[in-house]
Amino acid sequence: MAVRDFDSLVGGAEKSLSSLILGFESLNPNWKINVFQSNDRSSNENLFKTSSIKFQKCQIKIEDIFSGASWKLRNRKTGRSMKLLRGIHLKRKNKLFSNWLREHFSEQVKLAKEKNEKLLGITQLDWSAGASSAFIENKIPYVVFVRDEVCFQYPELFKKCLEKAETVIVAGEGLASQIKEQFSIKSISIVHLPVNFEEIYPKAELKKKLEEVNKYRLENNLTNPRIAIVGMVPEKGFEFYNRELIPKMKLLWPEATLHVFGGGPFAQKLAKHSNTFDEGFCKLEDIYPFCDINMFRLELVGTWGRVINEAGYFSKPSISIDIGAQSEAVGLGGKVMPRTASAEEWITEIKSIYADIENYGDLAFNHRLIVDHKNSINEFLNVIESVIND
Repeated sequence: MAVRDFDSLVGGAEKSLSSLILGFESLNPNWKINVFQSNDRSSNENLFKTSSIKFQKCQIKIEDIFSGASWKLRNRKTGRSMKLLRGIHLKRKNKLFSNWLREHFSEQVKLAKEKNEKLLGITQLDWSAGASSAFIENKIPYVVFVRDEVCFQYPELFKKCLEKAETVIVAGEGLASQIKEQFSIKSISIVHLPVNFEEIYPKAELKKKLEEVNKYRLENNLTNPRIAIVGMVPEKGFEFYNRELIPKMKLLWPEATLHVFGGGPFAQKLAKHSNTFDEGFCKLEDIYPFCDINMFRLELVGTWGRVINEAGYFSKPSISIDIGAQSEAVGLGGKVMPRTASAEEWITEIKSIYADIENYGDLAFNHRLIVDHKNSINEFLNVIESVIND
């Protein structure tokens, strides 16, 4: 495995990959798993303490002067980093990563030949272009996960990475279609997100938790419609929320409030609206039980919304946008909006969900199982076996 982050678990993509790899290892203890990554972030040692995974870490810093400048010179309207400077940053980091990997991979190839073993590479996200370059040079077949929009923003940098992979792995059919429209890939595979709901919150205690929170909300006059937004960055609807939906919500549904979780500068900016609150980082059991509906919007690429199914575990429906895999993630447990839908149309549909909140909550709870971690690990195992056998 060659990735920027793995054991630091900075986001949903890292969490998903670690769950898949640890699940794969438990079913295939004879496999040797080596991770090549940056040492720039603190590791989550508890997660890997019983694992035999070996880590080799480089001294490449994750951020640099170009990523810093691209953030400082970001588009003030959309909040997105300057594309040109971020592109320079990505090219530099991928080149450095590829150069570092080459000598390590050549040693892996040598060892594999001596022991008559097969090699398979895995990569994803920002440094996957550099990883794939090293895999290709050393004739190591590899698979690549697409978990965000970086390959669509910089197709010239990631085109070869995707098109030379044995298979591109995504979480849903909708995103698979988006990738096949833009890239000439060999094959595509579906591996749903591996979400272990028991690790999020014990199911045996779930009903009691929801009852306690409902009682708390009644006693503290928190019974107004409350909308949750979990994780706020430019590509997750910041401009739409800030300029259109939140101001319209204030006029059309003044009793409703929006609660932004996860912290960060964009959450703070949204909280400048009087009907919106920056709640900072919270555990999931302190988010969804206190809200009624989960709102999740993406701007360009419909990667799977992990938070949609996490909300469903707490019987909270979601509203999202009909691009990529979002309609699959929501299922019957909420609604998906057309790309062209106005803020007024979003608010109308949020109101209709709220009017039938118990029914939508039940449907969202049932639909959560589409991302069951055991099924996802088996899907991943089938992909690996298929690549190895071919």
